[in-house]
Amino acid sequence: MLLIFSKVLSVFLYIGVGLAANRLKVLPEESAKYFISFIMGITVPCLMISSITGQDINGDMYRNTILTLALSALIYIVTAAVTTFISDRIFPRKDQQDRNVLASAMTGCNSGFMGLPVASAVFGELVFYYLVIQTIVNNTYLFVLSLVQLHHRESEKSSRKLREILKPLVNPTSAATVVSIAMLFAGLHLPEYVMGIVEPLGDITIPLSMILVGIQLGGSDFKRLLSDKDLLITAAVKLAVMPAIALLILTPFPVDPVVKLTSLLAVCFPSAVIGVAVAAQENKNSKLMSEAVAISTLLSVVTLPVWIMIISRLYL
Repeated sequence: MLLIFSKVLSVFLYIGVGLAANRLKVLPEESAKYFISFIMGITVPCLMISSITGQDINGDMYRNTILTLALSALIYIVTAAVTTFISDRIFPRKDQQDRNVLASAMTGCNSGFMGLPVASAVFGELVFYYLVIQTIVNNTYLFVLSLVQLHHRESEKSSRKLREILKPLVNPTSAATVVSIAMLFAGLHLPEYVMGIVEPLGDITIPLSMILVGIQLGGSDFKRLLSDKDLLITAAVKLAVMPAIALLILTPFPVDPVVKLTSLLAVCFPSAVIGVAVAAQENKNSKLMSEAVAISTLLSVVTLPVWIMIISRLYL
């Protein structure tokens, strides 16, 4: 419990830095676009390459790695469809773009910054490794499938050409994902001196993303935020309903318990902070995404320990 609380607290400390910097005019709201360009164009691709290509696959780990990728992908496809369906129906007063943003907030997971340290401390190195593999799917969702959610039903209002629809999918992060997965299965690694440059750049992604959340929240009314019914519903779906759906999906598969444990654990974390940068890049309501991230992160201090106890009883 103390470990989980400390991780959640550290998230809010970074958000607090961004919030304070914004309100003190050190980082005004217009600085957000430069953070977004740097995060999406440089640090996220470095994070993908360093976290994936630094692994080795051998023996049973190869089979379980494939299963982790496949089951995690299945979970994301199902939950993305469910959250899009739910958001369209429970938020009728919001416009379509905001419904799409909330659907994405219900789906993406902060399984990187919060997930990896918790996995290592609570479950050990093996689960840590498989959660790194799961982040391949998580990041693929964030930079590929979440774009489909964010642009949901736009075709009904405009006749966008196929090239315009696919353009958001062509970016440095998507390229880094493809290259990293290819290197992983080919057993290729970056030279040590190159990794020494790429890895530190990747490591600053999450702190920078959370500072960005703080900048986006700079003009927010926190009293309103904590009483916003739609945000609370979004957090409840993300932290309770989505893990329950993932559990139902995993139950019938006769796979190694560590694969099920990792795939379910990843879904239990709050909304992904990088989703804020993705929403902003797509010119969607990134402030609403920031608020959804903040609320789900706050409430995860209650829900995450409960899910960890359930997961431990089921798979250990």
